[in-house]
This record gives sequence, C-alpha cells and structure tokens, in this order.
Amino acid sequence: MAAVGPMLGKMMEVSKGRFAITRADHYMANGDGVAITLEFAGEANGIKLKQPGMDLIRIEGGKIVEVRLFSSDQNQEDVLWGK
Repeated sequence: MAAVGPMLGKMMEVSKGRFAITRADHYMANGDGVAITLEFAGEANGIKLKQPGMDLIRIEGGKIVEVRLFSSDQNQEDVLWGK
C-alpha cells in the first residue's frame, strides 16, 4: 500500500493539481472489501476528462491495504496520463 501515496502524488503533479474525485455516490461493504461508485475529473497534457468509475478497496486491521481503480473509459484516462 506504500505505493498509493506516490501514485497520487504523481497524479497531482502531472495534472498540476487539477485532478479530483468530484462525486462519490455509493459505498458498498462486504467483508473486508468496499466498492465506491464515483465520478472524477482531471486535466493533464492538454486533455480534460470527466467520467464515472468505481474504486474497490480492501481493508485489513482498519487500514487500506489494496486499491483497484476502474474507469468507464480506460483508454481515455490512459491518454490523459500520457500512457
């Protein structure tokens, strides 16, 4: 999980602070997992993006130990981040 901080830091660096979760609608828990439906927006590399997604989070001992991010259009998001 130590990689999450640097990953978020890089996202903020590339977007010059113009990346945010703009809406989080539903939080659904099942055992040690939590699914969150959300919308995020960002701007980087001359591209603006706003789309829905879902984050899957696994919690152990009260701490987040795994995060999986799903975008409604992964190709569009990859272009945003220069991949």
